[in-house]
Amino acid sequence: MISRNRFVFLACAVASLLVILGPRQASAVPQYARRYGITCYACHTIPPVLNQQGYMFQRLGHHLPPALEVSKPVQRILDLVRKEREWTVANNASFAVADFNYSAQRSTQEGQGSTSTSAIQVGSWNAYFGGWVPDTNFFYFAEMDIVAGGETNVDLPNAHIGYVGGTAKSSWYGTVGREHLQIAQGTRAAQVYSLLPSAPLVFENTGPTNFVFDQSPVGIAGGYTWASSKYKNIFGINAKLTNGDNADGSEILGASNKNSKDIWVDADWWYAPESGISFVTYQGKKNQTQNSGLSNEFTYNARIRREGVFANYMIGRDKVDLLGGYLHGNDDWQDPATQTPGTYQTNGGFGEVNYYVWRGLALAGRYDRLKQDLTGALRPTTLEQWQVGAERALTPTGNIVGRIAAGNSHGVDPIAFTGSATRTFEADIQFSF
Repeated sequence: MISRNRFVFLACAVASLLVILGPRQASAVPQYARRYGITCYACHTIPPVLNQQGYMFQRLGHHLPPALEVSKPVQRILDLVRKEREWTVANNASFAVADFNYSAQRSTQEGQGSTSTSAIQVGSWNAYFGGWVPDTNFFYFAEMDIVAGGETNVDLPNAHIGYVGGTAKSSWYGTVGREHLQIAQGTRAAQVYSLLPSAPLVFENTGPTNFVFDQSPVGIAGGYTWASSKYKNIFGINAKLTNGDNADGSEILGASNKNSKDIWVDADWWYAPESGISFVTYQGKKNQTQNSGLSNEFTYNARIRREGVFANYMIGRDKVDLLGGYLHGNDDWQDPATQTPGTYQTNGGFGEVNYYVWRGLALAGRYDRLKQDLTGALRPTTLEQWQVGAERALTPTGNIVGRIAAGNSHGVDPIAFTGSATRTFEADIQFSF
């Protein structure tokens, strides 16, 4: 008969093995590390979370930022291009970026009882292509998702080309194509990818208007970046003009009778050591469908608006990262029964703590709360969620990362007023080659 202590030991061992067997979107891009002969930690606190150098790498058109010393000449973007290594497929492509995971979930729906699911699966399998056009200021980035959410679902959430000009101290860029938004770039609090399995509710909740902030729209974008000596302060601004969304909330990828464009803007400030703040705003429209499939189905053109602020502050000699954010939403809404115009308003926020025990090992915890208020509803409703997890790099370079996490979410639907709760346990491992 197995003793209690032995049972506990075996349970912990099984949980650890699940990490090695093991949902996150695979997001590391290891060809950049090969290109410069560096580890993933050069641009990540721990993959997939970007640090300040990773932020500047993006802003400079996928070129490694040079030193900015007082009284020394500032390098032009063209100087960075001329210093690049020879273009090869190996340092511009990653063909095997995969995530294997185990997940167990128990959901309870008011009036319907509970259900439990579990699975060991290939959570995602992606290929990345990114770099620069030799001897020019043009850069490109593409991501092909072969497997997503455990199912074969070929997609191109990233496929854009851009041009960067200016100097390492004062640069500008423009891009065209499809780009997976990271909400904002001035703080880790506004990045979709985090140490935990899912992004904050304010980025992922669709709500009654079928609009989600985390998306991959098609359009044009531009931005400007200024950096002080030794990158102690970095200021940036970005603006995007995109096609917007279909009635079901999916991004418009081709021709559409929606001729108005959506506007995304963020203003960012990074400051040493590894801290930052971002202000974001979104203004757009979408064709909204109510009572879909019923005899009284109708559509209308709804305005969708979001404004928010996000920040992180690193303390304790880069050991503890405090993150938080707030996002307000104000969307047009029409009552499904009477077609009376109204609004769908949201106020959501989160607080998160990331503790970097040592290089390659991090602990994380986050609490989310989202308040939803719908015209004509009996009362406002809320969604709440907490998650805790641990992430461990399994190689010195950081290209293989394992994680375990647990979470709980509960809330009330703003239309049906039914409550639900979900408990989850996840273990996964990401390989990037």
